[in-house]
Amino acid sequence: MATTIKDIARMCGVGVSTVSRAINGHPDVNPVTREKILKAVEETGFTPNASARSLKQSETNNIAILVKGYANPFFTRMMHRMESSIAHRDCQMILRYVDNNQDEVQQAISLCTERKLKGIIFLGGDFEHDPQELSRLEAPYIFSTTGRDRRSTSQGVDYANVSVDDFEASKMAVNYLIGLGNTRIGIIAEGLNIPSVGKLRFEGYKAALKENGIPFDDSLVFEITEGLDHYTMENGYKAAKTLLRNAPDMTAVFCISDVVAIGACRAIADNGRKIPKDISVLGFDGIDNDMYFIPRLSTVRQPVDQMAQETVSRLFDLIEGKGKPESVLLPAELVVGESTARRSAS
Repeated sequence: MATTIKDIARMCGVGVSTVSRAINGHPDVNPVTREKILKAVEETGFTPNASARSLKQSETNNIAILVKGYANPFFTRMMHRMESSIAHRDCQMILRYVDNNQDEVQQAISLCTERKLKGIIFLGGDFEHDPQELSRLEAPYIFSTTGRDRRSTSQGVDYANVSVDDFEASKMAVNYLIGLGNTRIGIIAEGLNIPSVGKLRFEGYKAALKENGIPFDDSLVFEITEGLDHYTMENGYKAAKTLLRNAPDMTAVFCISDVVAIGACRAIADNGRKIPKDISVLGFDGIDNDMYFIPRLSTVRQPVDQMAQETVSRLFDLIEGKGKPESVLLPAELVVGESTARRSAS
C-alpha cells in the first residue's frame, strides 16, 4: 500500500499541512522539522503529487486571529483593520480570545484540529515560544504587537513579527517625564518575568532611569498579576492606589497601556491629587478614547493602521510562499496631551 501524506505526518508527529509546506519549500517550517519530514519522504518513497491534489480540494479561506488581551480597546481597532484587509483578500476572520493564563500557541494548535486554517495571527501575548510547539501549527503564522527583544541574540526559532520597539519607545517616554523635572517616576507594569511587551517596557523604564543617574526604587513599581486580562482600568486604579500609598512623593507615573493609565488617573483624583499639577500620567498605545478623556491623555502612540496592514500583508506573503519570516519594527510616536506637565519649582 502506497505511503500517504497522513502517514508522513504521523511518522513525524506533525500536521498534514506542515508536511505539505515542508515539501513545497515554505519558509515558515522549522529547519529541524523540515529535515525530518524530507528524510521520511525519501525513506518511504512518498510521491507528493497525488496528495497535493487532495489537499488543494480542502483549501480554506479561514484566517484565525488569537487575541490575548480582550479588554484592551487598542486591539479592537487592530481587529477591525485586519478584518477589512482579510476580507479584501476574499478570506474570512475567525476570532478567538485567549486568557492571560493560557498559552496562545497551544490554543492555536487546538484550533487547527477544529477548523481548517489558511493562516494564523497572534495578537498580543509573548514573543518567545517553544520551536517544537510552533512546528505543530498547520498553517503559516505571524505575531503582531507581541514585541521583540532585538537586543537578545537567543530568540530561538525565526518567525514573522510586526511590532513597535517597545524597549526604545518606553525609554523615550520615561526620558520625556524626566525632562519635565521628574525623578520620582512610578510604573504600572505586568509580565516582568516573561518574554512580553510588559517586560520590554519595564526594561525601557529602567534604562531611562539609569542613563539619567536616577536610582531604581522598588517602591515605585507595581506589577499587575490579577485577572484574566491585566490591561484593564480596574487594575490601573488598584495599582495607582498602591503606588500612592507606597511612594507618596511620586510625581509621575508611566503606565504600560492607556486603559491602565485611565484607571490610574481616577485613583489619583480620588486621592485628592491633581493631574498634571501634582502628578503627571503617561500611557502607551494611543487608543481613540485618549482624545475624549479629561485630561486628554499623554501617550506613546502605536501606528495601529500600519501595524494591522503590515501584519496581514506579511501573513499572506507567507501563505503564498513569498520571502521568509521577518521581524518588522515600526516607529512609535510620543503624543503630548494634558496629563503631563513640567514640574513647578518648589
